[in-house]
Amino acid sequence: MGFGEVRGGKRVTARESGNTEVRVVIAAVSNNVPGVLAILAAFLSGLALLKCRCRTRDGRSGRDSSSCASGPSNSEERQRRGLAEESSSAGEDSRLGEGGAGAAEGDLQPLPPGWRYPSALYREKLRVGELRPDPDQQAIMPALDALVRELSREVRRAPWRGVTVWQYADAEPPPRGLYMFGTVGRGKSMLMQLVFDGSDFPEKRRVHFHPFMEELHDRMHSAKPGPGVDRVLQIASDIAAGARLLCFDEFYVTNIGDAILLGRTMQALFRCGVTVCTTSNWAADDLFHDGLNRDSFLPLLRILKRHVHELDLAQGADWRRQHTDPVSDLGGDAEALFLELSLQPPTPGEWHFNRVSVNCLGAEAGVFWFAFEDLCHRALGPAEYMDLSRQARAVIVSGVPKLGGDNADAAMRFVVMVDLLYEGRIPFRLFSDLELDAICPSGPAAFAFQRTVSRIHELTRIFPT
Repeated sequence: MGFGEVRGGKRVTARESGNTEVRVVIAAVSNNVPGVLAILAAFLSGLALLKCRCRTRDGRSGRDSSSCASGPSNSEERQRRGLAEESSSAGEDSRLGEGGAGAAEGDLQPLPPGWRYPSALYREKLRVGELRPDPDQQAIMPALDALVRELSREVRRAPWRGVTVWQYADAEPPPRGLYMFGTVGRGKSMLMQLVFDGSDFPEKRRVHFHPFMEELHDRMHSAKPGPGVDRVLQIASDIAAGARLLCFDEFYVTNIGDAILLGRTMQALFRCGVTVCTTSNWAADDLFHDGLNRDSFLPLLRILKRHVHELDLAQGADWRRQHTDPVSDLGGDAEALFLELSLQPPTPGEWHFNRVSVNCLGAEAGVFWFAFEDLCHRALGPAEYMDLSRQARAVIVSGVPKLGGDNADAAMRFVVMVDLLYEGRIPFRLFSDLELDAICPSGPAAFAFQRTVSRIHELTRIFPT
């Protein structure tokens, strides 16, 4: 039920209230001309009250359907969203939905068979004790529900400019995606998974940002577009064929070359009807904030913000830290741990990752032990660390020094490696003379390292015992 006033025990909607006031004014004009100005003033005051009630929590006018009048048709709701998208780049509220853990499933518009609202999946996790209540997570449930509802619209593949794209049967634009950001360990990846799990169609994909960029570079070399077809558009169409919903984990950019390529690809993906749902530790405006030639990155930023709603998970508990004690093994015995896991004494040697030879202190039965210097002070990249995560069932790194401005490159390699181990759920143990939170307190990698610390807590918790 929308906003309105109560008359005779019955709530009158904004539209009904307005019609009633108009009839009153007409009657006054015919029967009591001197009193018309007073009645008109009351009418205008009523409209002002309705407008006030349709404001979001921070005082700005609500632009999302969850903030104002009740019961719109799907077409009306999408028209409002289309208008909002035109103006949203100039300061849209980062929270689309307000309230608790989402409306009860029976209060929401029915979905096709097999589909589930994220808020219902979230409540199930709370009920079985898999999650603890979190107000920030609960507050954005309406936005997640709205996205799944929009994705459930009828869709088809259609030709366009020499490629095939997704087109919705109602001729409305594709659903606008989500950009969930906040501090580490806030449950952003879990929330994105709720959208993924609730969307019951095969053309969806979840991928970590690093593997996607590696794939994108490979596709640039191997793509064979048709005559007159842009190479990036062909690549986007090929990706879209298997991913009408594309979920990115840990969206961030570290070099301008990737930023430019990603910008062109994202623009082409949106043209191909793809909806993007992504997580990041950074607000969109803070991406690549101090990067070299950042002006060249701004077109990507504008494209991204036109096609996603930003959802801020704000400050709160780092849930990954709730289950484990500090995880840096001060002066611990990495060799003894390797022997315990592999049942073999370590034998130093070389191991190949993505055809690059890397020194190992030990490699047996999927258990790898490295010195930090061998793994992160060399020019290794995401491709090598992805191969490590494919081959490993556990990883041990010893001799981790203090990281800062003098060894920022090594620190960022360590961040990337942990990201990919986390994506593969590979147990990880770190040995250092420093507490984990003291390893990278400052320097260019310090902010990203906060995510690394949180993820190491989780990977240590799942380490075999």
